[in-house]
Amino acid sequence: MASPAPGGGTFQQRQQQRAATVNKTKTKQGGGFNPSFNITMQKGGSGTGPAGAAGSLGGKPGVPGADFMSNEDIRAFCEYVRKEARNRATERAMDADHLESVLRTIPDMTGSLGGSRARARRVTRWLKKVAAAEKAIQKYSASVYATFEREYDSELRQIGKGRNQQRTVRKFGWN
Repeated sequence: MASPAPGGGTFQQRQQQRAATVNKTKTKQGGGFNPSFNITMQKGGSGTGPAGAAGSLGGKPGVPGADFMSNEDIRAFCEYVRKEARNRATERAMDADHLESVLRTIPDMTGSLGGSRARARRVTRWLKKVAAAEKAIQKYSASVYATFEREYDSELRQIGKGRNQQRTVRKFGWN
């Protein structure tokens, strides 16, 4: 026979009572929170060490202008970074909204949905900060090229015209 636990009733009886009060929904059958995670690994990627991180930007064939040999390269690089950050910011914001909508449907241990929205917001707050950081990357990469043009404008005009050629001054005459 089971020994009585403090608070009245046996431990097994309290467990049965608790199980009877949790998740009293009639329409949902089975299930629970069961997220699926997909992990994709590729062979031959750049390393995570200092050598792999330093050469990953210039060595990547998909990054235009990463060698910074001309102002067109700098513009192409900044535009590429801005567009990629815009795509990532949009994806992260959508991921945060989706994760929050999934998490807010999960009841707490007592079966109550009362605090589930607050818990979902606390979890997804960090993913929303990632999306905001991607937006900042987008803004700052556009600022890089604008600042480059402002700081090096006079030199770019001189270089853009080519070498200064000797001008032969012809005197005006009718013959």
